[in-house]
Amino acid sequence: MKISRRVKYYLIRLFRLKSSPHPVALGFTMGLIPSWLPTFGLGPVLSVGLAKLVRANTVSALVGGVIGTLIWPLLFLLNYQVGSLLLDRNSKVDELEEVEYIDAIHHAYKGIVGSHSSGILFLTGAVINILTSSVLIYFMMYFLFKTCRMRILNKIRRT
Repeated sequence: MKISRRVKYYLIRLFRLKSSPHPVALGFTMGLIPSWLPTFGLGPVLSVGLAKLVRANTVSALVGGVIGTLIWPLLFLLNYQVGSLLLDRNSKVDELEEVEYIDAIHHAYKGIVGSHSSGILFLTGAVINILTSSVLIYFMMYFLFKTCRMRILNKIRRT
């Protein structure tokens, strides 16, 4: 199945939810959080667990987790970029093609255990990105779900 078709399927599933905007927005936000970190493929499972922990909508968390899984190279690149910007250091990863999952795991582990500069860059960027994106995504999803849900659903179905 093509990625665009899969994303469309999950977006339709998300905007069909009969829940109120708060649990849906919170669930989607919780679903994206694990995607900022190397989770060894457990991101969607962790997303649902986080959603249950905060009593959010688990379906929207799963959708957020799956979408996050599809865009993880971009998220990891942003972690390196934000970390290098804040810590005023050069990043070893400057382009999307340079993002390697195994390197991110290694860097994150070394950043926690030791003083590996790439790991500290990655983890600093991840923490900042998780905090800022969570606030932005929550309010964006809340607004979209509350005001534009049916319009977006109809538009997705037509494409």
